[in-house]
Amino acid sequence: MKVDRREFLRLSTATLVVNPVSGPLAQGLAKKWNAQWIWYPGQLAAYRQARRIQLAMERCTSVGYPGNFRQPQSEAWFRKTGVALQDLPLRWAAPISRVRTIIGGRTRDVTSRSDVLRSGESDIEVQIDFAQSLPCLLLDGGDFSTSAAWEASLDGEHWAPVETGGGSNPDVLPDAPREVTVRLPVDRVIDAAGPAQAVYTIASGRDVLLDFHETELGSLCFVVRGKGQMTVQVGESIAEVRDADERQFEQFPLAPISLTEESRRIQIPERALRFARFSTSGEAELRNVRFDARLWPAIERGHFESSDPELNLIWKVAVSTLRSNMHDFYLDGIRRDALLWHDGPLSLEAYERVFFDADLSRQTLIGETLPEHPAIHDVGIIDAPMYDVIGFEREYLVRGDAGFSRMFRDRIEDIVRFYELLQNDRGFVDAVRAEPYGYFPDWSATQQSGPDKHGTPAYGQMLLAGMFSAAARLAAAWNDDVLQDRYRSAARKLTAAVREAFWRPNDGLFANGLDRDGKPDERFTSFAQAFAVAFGIAQPEEFVSLFHFLNDETKRPAHYSLSQVVELTAYARAGRADQAVKRLKAAWLPMIQRGYWRFFEDIEPARDANLQLAMYGLKYGNSLCHAWAGAAPVMAISRGILGIEPIKPGYSVCSVNPQRCGLEWFRGAVPSPAGAIEVESHGGRGVLRLPDGVVARVRNGSTVRGPGSFDLELD
Repeated sequence: MKVDRREFLRLSTATLVVNPVSGPLAQGLAKKWNAQWIWYPGQLAAYRQARRIQLAMERCTSVGYPGNFRQPQSEAWFRKTGVALQDLPLRWAAPISRVRTIIGGRTRDVTSRSDVLRSGESDIEVQIDFAQSLPCLLLDGGDFSTSAAWEASLDGEHWAPVETGGGSNPDVLPDAPREVTVRLPVDRVIDAAGPAQAVYTIASGRDVLLDFHETELGSLCFVVRGKGQMTVQVGESIAEVRDADERQFEQFPLAPISLTEESRRIQIPERALRFARFSTSGEAELRNVRFDARLWPAIERGHFESSDPELNLIWKVAVSTLRSNMHDFYLDGIRRDALLWHDGPLSLEAYERVFFDADLSRQTLIGETLPEHPAIHDVGIIDAPMYDVIGFEREYLVRGDAGFSRMFRDRIEDIVRFYELLQNDRGFVDAVRAEPYGYFPDWSATQQSGPDKHGTPAYGQMLLAGMFSAAARLAAAWNDDVLQDRYRSAARKLTAAVREAFWRPNDGLFANGLDRDGKPDERFTSFAQAFAVAFGIAQPEEFVSLFHFLNDETKRPAHYSLSQVVELTAYARAGRADQAVKRLKAAWLPMIQRGYWRFFEDIEPARDANLQLAMYGLKYGNSLCHAWAGAAPVMAISRGILGIEPIKPGYSVCSVNPQRCGLEWFRGAVPSPAGAIEVESHGGRGVLRLPDGVVARVRNGSTVRGPGSFDLELD
């Protein structure tokens, strides 16, 4: 699929979302059976995650993946019970595997892919083993067609409701790659400071440095001929692709290319890049250069624009940053390892506000669940599973479908039980035994500032209370009053304990917590203050002192990172979106002004531009396209300025309290199951547009019900 840059920037439109399958399989794209693909719950995420780990190991120089997750299994059983009221023709599809079927008590040959269920016969059972991909089944046969009514097992004895999805096409497996390829031409030539050319002539000892403008995962393609050897170096920054020290690279260097007089078409292995530098030991002619970027086919359903062009640009780059990290899951970044860390669940709400992609949201949450009956060694970063439980609750709140979380209830309860067993008599969880990471608020936490990552940080206990509250709301959705009361009680007790142990009324702030020896850490950092607001630990009358501290740049680290998603969300919820916008202008905007079109893993606006590229002891260790850094502005703008927040599942009831933040005009939307919830403001006059079935509580205390347009009072 070939598109120009304008089309790339409009990739959110439906006309550009195409199925990547080509060749013989493309002929079957229109084929649909009256059935759904089914598989054992969680196995699609396991197979996707295994694929991402394999890709990371092939590409990246450092893959320090923490924690343990569910593993892919090559065997599964499926069954459907019932009685055929008439003869039912059956046909089925599966991956390359051995498929053994028992139809109405009759065992069929493993090569069969069709049969008849005779009238009066009952039950179908299918065993799939030796599977070379996800063990899954698509069976078309009237009332016995594969659907959510089937059951699945990994051992043939213990059964669970199946997970479904992936369409109804027998030629396209649920775990088949779904990404589209977008062909990006060269945007400019760096050294020549000029536009792209049809042909680049490279003399011996010279080079050509090309900029594709967008930072993505994909393959660099070109045609070349000449003498000697060509070296190709790719990366996210100009400094990185000009550095010959391979020890500094996050991706394996590309093998030199031996040139010949005859033109050769070259496609390099998958890399994350924006820039590419070509140099030769002889002479070379380079042409037809393009970057085949691979993107997840998602539509931008949420949007924002305003009278402030700088804020519009921040939103645009934030959304591009999120999109670049959509590959099978919500990944953390695309250059270092492109894996599923806890950035995914943490950033989930921002993704939902823009893309509302049920598949990626759900597979991200499933992929972050722990193995059955987890132990401390299964946890890499002790915060991560807490964010996952909260993510399940947020997914339910925005989508309104309790069936998904109910399917993985055992895993959710396992995670909550894991933390319950770690709690001490005050309800706190320390990280003394959680190696190597312990607690991890973000990279700005230092030994000099705290909190102690192997101690009992206050923010971590606030997060734990938030997890218990989220679990209580999930239990309510499962109609389990006993479990709901237990989790709600745990959240209340922990909130009281946190306030008693860490609130310092004389300072109007929450202390860091306890160090690894159990001694009080009386220092103050932004983490406890922001998490106290975000998770309802702080009282509204305490906000003045908390935000006074959060706004004091002399009392916070010089850089911004992961916890900013929580912090800027706290600003939005507390009615202080204008202060969040100021931070975006001070910290996020300078990256754009320096020529970057994605946001960094660790942001230090006052630091030298090249020095800011460094991290983890490497000159170019800082990921220049990181999911959290796109999520934080989206939350500040969508939750803050637009002011839209779900109150009841599926946005059936929501609050709409826009914050003008000095803007002459703005408009935007947040997607919901019923359609877009839109807010618009011109000259202080606000308009709210609601789809059918959505009720909104607005600023003056009134309630309006969609569909329709309504006048809206602004702050």
